[in-house]
Amino acid sequence: MHISYFRALFILSTFHIVAAQEVPSPTDWGIHIGYSSQQAFPFDNEDYILTQHHILGHLRLQQFQLGSFKLDILSELGYYFSKHQLLNKWFTTTSLFDDFPADFQEYAMTEKNIHQLSAHLGITLNWFLNPKIAVFVYGSIGPMWTSKLTERLAAGFAFSDNIGFGIKIQYNKHFWINSMLVLRHESNANLRFPNSGHNSIGLRLGLVFN
Repeated sequence: MHISYFRALFILSTFHIVAAQEVPSPTDWGIHIGYSSQQAFPFDNEDYILTQHHILGHLRLQQFQLGSFKLDILSELGYYFSKHQLLNKWFTTTSLFDDFPADFQEYAMTEKNIHQLSAHLGITLNWFLNPKIAVFVYGSIGPMWTSKLTERLAAGFAFSDNIGFGIKIQYNKHFWINSMLVLRHESNANLRFPNSGHNSIGLRLGLVFN
């Protein structure tokens, strides 16, 4: 995968968890919906269009006290629905595409619907401004299955990497409302060609129950 800060985040987090104190916590699970696009800063690649809608559920596996912060370990399952289209036909004219079907460029230039299923291991590092309001940073990584080949990513097995930050507010004793800005990268770690990957940035809203 080309965006190394996703992996760096997890290496750094794992190092700190060793020194963290496990704390008892109630069962925590949530459901989230989101929208993202490639056509926005810091991406905005003029070679292709990508928009995504997603729904994602999480279950907290464990919580640790890390100084004045609380760190949650999460298991996540998600479904992503994407629309993708190549805009720059010259992207597919390199010798790397010689083994592709003769009509591949025409296929790549048409808009396509893509379905994805993902399974993430995630973390959130929470800083509580008061007992009912917290800001947090988020990261997750895991395998995914993607339904269609594009000029940037092979169909089938790949990886989904996410990083973001947000805020959550306790509505009542039973659930929290959260919102976060999320950057997502999809690639297959050079297991198959093509592997330029897809990038997107968007907003995710969720309800977290405990």
